[in-house]
Amino acid sequence: MSDIRDRPKVSKGLTGQRRPRRTTDEIRRLTLDAARRCFAERGFAGAATRQIAERAQVAEPLIFKNFGSKAALFEEAVIAPFHARLVTYLEKIASQPEGREQRSAEFVHLAYPFLVENAELLHALVRSGHEITSIPSSGLADYFRLSAQTMRDQYARHGWQTDVEPELLVRYAFGMLAGAVLLGDWFFPEGAPDERAAEAAMARMLFKASEPRLPTDAKPAAQPSQD
Repeated sequence: MSDIRDRPKVSKGLTGQRRPRRTTDEIRRLTLDAARRCFAERGFAGAATRQIAERAQVAEPLIFKNFGSKAALFEEAVIAPFHARLVTYLEKIASQPEGREQRSAEFVHLAYPFLVENAELLHALVRSGHEITSIPSSGLADYFRLSAQTMRDQYARHGWQTDVEPELLVRYAFGMLAGAVLLGDWFFPEGAPDERAAEAAMARMLFKASEPRLPTDAKPAAQPSQD
């Protein structure tokens, strides 16, 4: 008969059943997954840490031990994935030759499939609404600021004038992609278009929206003859 000391450590779950003790990494993963679903269903204010703990099958005090607060949990579960993906875009375009069309396509290609696969994050943002302002920091705000500055720097190097303010353009660009995911069933009740066609259409619209403004003394290009 084996020595009792050789048996794996176990802990009691919420149902009273005993199970092998889980690692901190596993507890964090389960908590983050449960938090994303709860925030998507109920928003920041409506999702109680008790509900998140029950769904993750962890003790509620472990949420505060691992994340500190519900706001910090929301930041890591919902905001951080957006921030990581958008920073990837900024890092990628920084290492590529400049080109508005290429950058527009790259943004849509990196962001749109991610939003499709992680629609619950968008639902969490929408259902949280103005409550997000109570969260200490926002990776999305950091991205908007950095992206707008990148656009201003690019235009300055070429001597271009912006036709649409960069601060507005970067937010509406994100909103266009988010709306295509959240309202896709309304836009296309007969069935969504091919993903490549959708990406190409949105990239083209973003490219046209970011066209530089012509100098005031520039003459319009001659129109082709109608004869």
